[in-house]
This record gives sequence, structure tokens and C-alpha cells, in this order.
Amino acid sequence: MTPLDYIPEGPRQRALNRLDRFNWSMGGAFLWLSNICLLVMLGLTTATIILRPLSMAPYWMWPWTMVFFIWLSFFGFFALYARLKDVRVDFLAQHLGEKGMAATRIVSDVATLVVTGVLLLQLPTVIATSRGVYDGAILPAGFELPRLALSVPLFISTVLVALTALLDLAKMAAGMPENVTEHHPEL
Repeated sequence: MTPLDYIPEGPRQRALNRLDRFNWSMGGAFLWLSNICLLVMLGLTTATIILRPLSMAPYWMWPWTMVFFIWLSFFGFFALYARLKDVRVDFLAQHLGEKGMAATRIVSDVATLVVTGVLLLQLPTVIATSRGVYDGAILPAGFELPRLALSVPLFISTVLVALTALLDLAKMAAGMPENVTEHHPEL
């Protein structure tokens, strides 16, 4: 069940469901961003492979391929979590019954908050050490991409993942079901 399928009961659940629908949409937007990064990365790699034997591959293609790979991973961090494509152990939790499912939901959200908290605590260090530019990632104006631009998608995704975990805990407190995937390819 996704937030689009749920019918809320009462004003609190309606408000949480609206937030959950927005979060679901944001996950879709980040999935698109990840896919765009992948397409650009593959396009640059293909161009490099084709142009290199002709001695026509510009220097900047390889650094931008790496930038888009990094951004793909960081945008995908939130997309995978929000769209329920992360690793799940429902088959094990279901054997524990309704209380087991509730316990694993809480443990999962708390673990997510701990991991995202640790990542966010590193933000000042990342900002302090992200001086200079990413060599070769040349912008249209002739400047190189600032190093800090590599980490921005990670911290945006981290904040959104933490908010998703908090939203799930609020939904649980309001008696709303957990979002679940429509299918498990491994089954």
C-alpha cells in the first residue's frame, strides 16, 4: 500500500497522508534526477569511448562523468528509501506477527534516524574540507565546479530520509499503516 492508496480517517491522518503523498512525489522526483544523472553519465561515457580513438574526446568529459555518478548515488539515496526500494526483511518480521511488524517498523525508523543523524553531524566537517574545485569539471562560464557541489545532493537526501523516518513514526502513532512495496522481485 502506498500513500496514494490509503484512505485517511480524521484530520490528523488526512494531514499526515498529504505529507506522505508529497514525500512519495519527492521520491519520484529524486528517482527522475537519478535517472537523468545516469543517462548523462552513460552519454558522456559513450561519447568518450567513441571519440577517444579519433583523438576528439574533450578533457572535461571524464570529470563530469564522475560528477554525475556521484550525484546519481546521492539523489538515489532518498529515491530508494522514499519509494520503498531499499532492503526489507518483511518475510522475517511477518513471522513475528503484528507486534513483530510494529517492532521492526520502529527499529528501522530509529536506525534510519541514527544513520542520518551521524551523516548530518558530519556536515560542518564536509563544508570545512570542501575547498577548491573539482578538477576538470568545467562549467559553461569557464569555471570549474566547486567541490562542495558534490556533497549537496547527499545532505539534501539525508535530510529528506530523516524526515521520511519521522513521518513514518508519526503515521504509526496516528494508527496509519506502513507503506509497503507492491511486489518483491525476490519472492
